[in-house]
Amino acid sequence: MFKDEILENENRQKIYRLIEANQGIHLRELQRVTDMPLTTLDYHLTYMARKGLIYSETEGHFKRYYTKPLDSQDKKVLSALRQKKLREIVLFVMSNKKVKYQELSDYFKLPHSTLSCYLKSLVDNNILIKDKIGYESIYTVKDEDRVAKVLVAYKKTFLDMLVDKTLSTWLESYPQKKPQPTKA
Repeated sequence: MFKDEILENENRQKIYRLIEANQGIHLRELQRVTDMPLTTLDYHLTYMARKGLIYSETEGHFKRYYTKPLDSQDKKVLSALRQKKLREIVLFVMSNKKVKYQELSDYFKLPHSTLSCYLKSLVDNNILIKDKIGYESIYTVKDEDRVAKVLVAYKKTFLDMLVDKTLSTWLESYPQKKPQPTKA
């Protein structure tokens, strides 16, 4: 069966387009967006996976779906970048090259336990590198090229989020000048 024939079904077409636009989307998120019963959604996902149209991977408590196969490290990066705070941390570290733990803490204003948990996850998934210099922890992105490649490859998914973050960072960094009253 060809892709067009498989996607003749309206539900499958809707599901496929969502996965294509949101690589790594998980089952419950798909259910919320499509508003389909879980059993119907699962039936169509299983059918498309069996036909090789989509790929799935179970990661922790989530089953994620992709329209094209990814290597394991790209999946880890994509999975991390799909989570807002993890993506923000990675982008912050990328934009600053090397970041001390205290800088991250000051910038994100998260509880230390939460920030430590996020950083541990990013280090354990080989996305960030943690170096200890004395008592300070310094973080760098392990493979900037891979992270950039995933961002570019899945820009449809991240572009709006990245633009929003960049714009908000820029607006925070550069206070706007108040217009001066003109003299008549």
